[in-house]
Amino acid sequence: MKAFGAQVVGGKPARAKEFAPMARLGNRNENNVTKWLCGGTLISNRLVLTAAHCLYSDVGAVNVVRLGELDFAIQTDDADPEDFGVQNTIEHADFKYPELYNDIALIQLNRIVRFNAYKQPACLPVDNGDRVDNFIATGWGDTKLAGRASTRLLKVELNNYGNDCPTAKDIEELPNGFNASTQLCIGSSEQKDTCNGDSGGPVFKFNGQRPCTYYVMGITSIGIACGEPNKPTIYTRVHFYLDWIRQQIEKNKLIWS
Repeated sequence: MKAFGAQVVGGKPARAKEFAPMARLGNRNENNVTKWLCGGTLISNRLVLTAAHCLYSDVGAVNVVRLGELDFAIQTDDADPEDFGVQNTIEHADFKYPELYNDIALIQLNRIVRFNAYKQPACLPVDNGDRVDNFIATGWGDTKLAGRASTRLLKVELNNYGNDCPTAKDIEELPNGFNASTQLCIGSSEQKDTCNGDSGGPVFKFNGQRPCTYYVMGITSIGIACGEPNKPTIYTRVHFYLDWIRQQIEKNKLIWS
């Protein structure tokens, strides 16, 4: 299970400012020690989109979100890392952990993000992704199963496997199998994948036009392997939840623009 962060397998280092919506979620204890748990996607100046299962870590609650980072091991790289506290978390009402259907949540930051070249929101999708052939996944997760997390943000191009997902039947957290309405099945015939530590992070569709350079199409949810050819990972299909996202913004008086 790709819970609480996975690293990109078979990926390449992201360039500075290439993925400005990228967030990393963690738990910081009273000794100021941070355990990084999951990824996320900035979608407004106060909201980060992630997987609901990221809120269930044994390490502790998500209480810190880093934006603008590139390489956690280097302080002189071309980055603008900034940590934010968490004011509120909202998981989907139909998410029933440990099952991973409706694996989507919103994190409200404790203050406004000042946008710059390193911190920019992704756009929500305008289509469900069925006609998208290739996606880009990003994260700081493990580079192989039972491996170490990457300090550098990595990116990998993955393929859409459509509505027949061969790995879903082997995932105990999905007892009813793959739900093609609410989930995406994405992987590769090569050794390319997301992995442990990438959970909650995005799969993007590249648009290339401002303000929507990237559409966030999916949220990394669960898989059975890391980088095994033709064993795709399951992602929450963001387009299905657009009404829920808007309802939460209105209901909780969240800042959107």
